[in-house]
Amino acid sequence: MKRSFKSLFGKSQEKPLYEPPRDIRSLDECNFYHTTDIPGVGTAEGQWDLRDGVDEYLGGFDFTGKRVLEIGPATGFLTFEMEKTAREVVAVELPMDRNFWNAVPYESLGLARGKNKGWTDVEKQFHEHIDRMRNGFWFCHKQFNSNAMVYHGSAEELPESLGEFDVVLLASILLHSRSPVAILESCARLVSGSVIITELFHPHLGEGPVCSLVPTVDNRAWDTWWGFTPRFFTQFLEVLGFTEHQVSFHQQLADNNPLDMFSVVSSRSGNE
Repeated sequence: MKRSFKSLFGKSQEKPLYEPPRDIRSLDECNFYHTTDIPGVGTAEGQWDLRDGVDEYLGGFDFTGKRVLEIGPATGFLTFEMEKTAREVVAVELPMDRNFWNAVPYESLGLARGKNKGWTDVEKQFHEHIDRMRNGFWFCHKQFNSNAMVYHGSAEELPESLGEFDVVLLASILLHSRSPVAILESCARLVSGSVIITELFHPHLGEGPVCSLVPTVDNRAWDTWWGFTPRFFTQFLEVLGFTEHQVSFHQQLADNNPLDMFSVVSSRSGNE
C-alpha cells in the first residue's frame, strides 16, 4: 500500500526516518548518472544508458509486490523502474560528510583523513556533483509521481526501524565502498528474500572468490576500491544465509561504450 509523504513528514514527527523531498523545478539544477526518459520533459542524458538492458542489469528479478531496499539510487533510474511493479521502494543515500564518502585516501590528492582542515578541490567538485545528482533524483521523483522513500545514513549500519524487505539491490555500489562485506552484512539483517548485486566483470580475476584492490599510486583511482568475481559474492552470501544463486553476464553502455558486467541474485532457501 502506498504511503503519503504527509504522514511521514508531519510536524508531529521531530526526526523523520525518511528525507523530505527537495523542491527541484529545473533540469539546470541537476546532473544525471543514468540516461532517463522523464515524463513531460524528455530525455536527460547521463553517463550510463541502461534503458535497453535494465532487466538484465537487475538480474531478471521479478519485483512484483516486493518491498525493495536500494543502496545508492543515484538519480533514480532503477528506483523508478522497480517501482513500476514493486509494493514499495526505499533508497539509501550515503552521508556526504568530511570523511568524503568512501574516497580512497590518496595523500597526493589531499584525501588522507585528518591531513587537511578544509575541503580539497577534488572534494568540492565531487560534493557539488553528488548534490546535483540528488537534485536529479528529486526532480524525477516528482515527474514520475513517485512514492519511493529516501533514508539518509550509513549503509554499514542500517537501522531496524526501516523494517523488513523482500529484496535489496546493490547495483555498481560495492566497488566504491571501503567496506563491501560490512554493507552486505548490514543489508542481510533486513532482507528476508533475495540480494541482487551488479558489478563490472573482470575475466582476468578468474572464477574464484576474488576481491582485487584497484587503486595504485599511478592510476589515482580515488573513487573505486575493488574489482570482484561473482564467486566472491556468492560465497560470502552463503555465509549470510543466501544459498540459492543465479549468475548472469551482460553488457551495458557507459559513455557510449559497452562494458562487461555480471549480476548475482542470491536468495534464502525457499524464497524466489
